[in-house]
Amino acid sequence: MSQKTSSRTAGSFGLRLWKSPWPTVGWEISQFGIGVARWLVGSGEFEGISWKPVPPGAVEASPLRENFLQPEEVNKALAAALAPLGLPASNGSSPLRDVVLVIPDQAARLFVLQFDAFPRQPAEALALVKWRLKKSVPFDMDSAAVSFLVQPAMGQWEVTAVATSRAVIRQYEALAENFGLRPRWVTLSTLASLELLRGTGSKEKGSPGPSGVLVAKYSPPWLTIAILQGESLRLFRTVPLPASADGMVSPAEALEALYPSVAYFQDSFQSPLETAYLCGLGESGAVVAESLERELQLRVQPLLEGLDREGDNLDPHQREWHFAALYGMVQGQARR
Repeated sequence: MSQKTSSRTAGSFGLRLWKSPWPTVGWEISQFGIGVARWLVGSGEFEGISWKPVPPGAVEASPLRENFLQPEEVNKALAAALAPLGLPASNGSSPLRDVVLVIPDQAARLFVLQFDAFPRQPAEALALVKWRLKKSVPFDMDSAAVSFLVQPAMGQWEVTAVATSRAVIRQYEALAENFGLRPRWVTLSTLASLELLRGTGSKEKGSPGPSGVLVAKYSPPWLTIAILQGESLRLFRTVPLPASADGMVSPAEALEALYPSVAYFQDSFQSPLETAYLCGLGESGAVVAESLERELQLRVQPLLEGLDREGDNLDPHQREWHFAALYGMVQGQARR
């Protein structure tokens, strides 16, 4: 992994790490199933999408152990999702096709680090990041896959680092390669979804910095909470939040998970929150939005808009679960 320096918003992490040409196919896997999408470079829209379920317990995201507990079922689901888009498995003689791969947030760990000085040489920078993370992750950093973004912040260097076991990443890569696909870019679901943001906070009078923007993305059974402030990712937290049989979550439990993150941001950065973007909460989203508007005076919006497709047989919250990340990447790439 190489060092990258930038002054743009945190939602662009993966796109700034990408070397052109940009792929035109991507897929996301979760414990519910696999979503595949095709697009034209620069279009900002999908050409087609396909989603197929996996059996309960077939996928369990973790940075520590095997994520595919029923690999044959996962292979079947990917084959079934690829076929409607004209993407059959390779026969082994044709070259691999480059794709974007989105993995669950819980399959890795994300950290925001501060440095007074930071090496320019990539090897030295990577060694320093690994050294800082060594006591903070539950896996061996010497054999970890690490990617990081560096940007200046108030006289310091701010580093956003994502780390996981290399063996975990290899599980996902190998699955893709079975079908003639080569994951040239791997990212976390919520990180990719941040490309859907339509603003990252404005400067308010009397505030030491821009106001914050809250993102809450639910992919059962995990709720990921991200808070951005201007150019910086201030918080990225994933908490367990069990759902009912239909995938819906209790509004009270969602709010209980959100409030500590809001308090942390306001206490640590002495700035208010301005906007909240919600994704994947389904019917509970309206109740959560009303509470955030009433109790915290936030302007609440859906994170995913404009992805209403006829014939995909998906409910709106299912589109949010399975395609918000891929749509974010397509939208972000089109803006560049």
